[in-house]
Amino acid sequence: MKCNNPKYFIPTLATLVAFPVLVVLLSWLTPDVETWQHFSEYLLGDLIKSTLILVIGVALGVMILGTILAYLVVMVDFPGRKWMEWALFLPFGIPAYVLAFVYLGVFDYSGYVQTFLRDYLGFPGFDIRSGSWATILTFILVFYPYVYMMTRASFMRQKISMIEAGKLLGAGPIKVFFKISLPIARPAVAAGVLVTIMETLADYGVVGLFNYNTFTTAIYSAWIDFRSVEVAAQLASILVISAFFLIYFEKKARGKAKYYSSDIYQERPYKASGLLGGLISFFVLGVFLLAFAMPMLQLVIWGHEMILEEWNTSYLDLIQSTITLTTLAIIIVIFISTLLALPNDCKNSLVSRNLLRVSTLGYALPGSVMAVGLLYGVNEISSFAQIFGLPSINYLIFGSITLLVFAYVSRFLAVGFNSIDASVQQIKPVLIDNARLLGAKRGKIIWKVYLPMMLPGILAASLLVGVDVMKELPATYLLRPFGWDTLAIKVYELSSEGLYERAAVPALIMVAIGAFMMLIFRSIDKKITL
Repeated sequence: MKCNNPKYFIPTLATLVAFPVLVVLLSWLTPDVETWQHFSEYLLGDLIKSTLILVIGVALGVMILGTILAYLVVMVDFPGRKWMEWALFLPFGIPAYVLAFVYLGVFDYSGYVQTFLRDYLGFPGFDIRSGSWATILTFILVFYPYVYMMTRASFMRQKISMIEAGKLLGAGPIKVFFKISLPIARPAVAAGVLVTIMETLADYGVVGLFNYNTFTTAIYSAWIDFRSVEVAAQLASILVISAFFLIYFEKKARGKAKYYSSDIYQERPYKASGLLGGLISFFVLGVFLLAFAMPMLQLVIWGHEMILEEWNTSYLDLIQSTITLTTLAIIIVIFISTLLALPNDCKNSLVSRNLLRVSTLGYALPGSVMAVGLLYGVNEISSFAQIFGLPSINYLIFGSITLLVFAYVSRFLAVGFNSIDASVQQIKPVLIDNARLLGAKRGKIIWKVYLPMMLPGILAASLLVGVDVMKELPATYLLRPFGWDTLAIKVYELSSEGLYERAAVPALIMVAIGAFMMLIFRSIDKKITL
């Protein structure tokens, strides 16, 4: 599609969104040599090893689990599939740090499980915080919906005639999966895995609760313990650079391959009943119980007696602030992601492509460092402007929600862009060529062809961004204006004091809001699949 926009529109938009990331990268201009020497001598080697173990374990886990679940609910008709298809979205509504403290409360040495094993079975017990397995499992159960949601949308758009052709040629379900369905869904799988890796790299709550040291804990240590914002930003820049190369190599590995799809279908090509159907149902139900039902039950046990005692009008303010910030972030992120994902010759230059990649790297930044980058960058711009006698912009930004929403947009653009871009990659060029032959202009092609076929990706992106913004903690904690506390802030303040029963109340409200968002997504998604 021709570049009808001004020449520098895409680079300017990408640069604006990437501003906090660029500030972090430029932090190397002011190195803290003494602190860096300490980190490199005593911490860096172990940090790299533990972070790689965590990222590889989580990436493989969510890729396998999310893809298999998406394939089963779309391609296989098994007992309970209809409700399980949507139940599998629900774990995404539980913040990772909430799931972590629930698992610690249940499986720690003094928890229900180990107490039962010691008292009744004589089992000596185990340390859930030892090693990396519990941390990796927690991340997998929280983040598999990224891959599940995006891959499910891709599987739903695959042409059923290709599946039927494979079956006629004698290919079984497993061969059809690996030879037809999975290759076509690769962009969606890769997008979900990339977002998961960035989210894992940026997390502090889970690794902090499990005492598992990663680059993120080192960033907080550099900032809080060593009082060095420069080293914190420089450590964060390593995460950004790592994410950049992950995206680059995935695109390189894909090469010039195209992954087009067709209309959405409803018929399931495979039917599983009897023992096989029961095993599939047991597997899917087991994932749902571990990732959502059991944690929710524990939250209800902790919170059912506290909700009447805790509930007051302040919770209405928390809910209002959370919904307002979430809605603003969704609208802006989806608008920018759609503009950046639409095919356009403006994006074909090397500068534009690289800026586009950088603009989607904010997800690899911890929210706290994103906040510091914004505060530092805006303050430097204001100081620079005052040198030339220009008015300061601080009074327009600080004390308002502007900077906070900017942080959300910059950090979560990767979620929206990857999901929407995966939908764009599956649109056949012949549809666009036919529209042009019929005399349709760019605006009409976008409205009549691109947007309808991008709608599943846009809906998935809206849900992903909304839930992520609602759960975001560090950036909200640092950048929120006075009086703009959110449910995430309330959960953090109570759980950090060990008041799990009281923290369960705002956590349950967050889950309820997330579930409501998923119901809205489901109702719209059902209409567009009819």
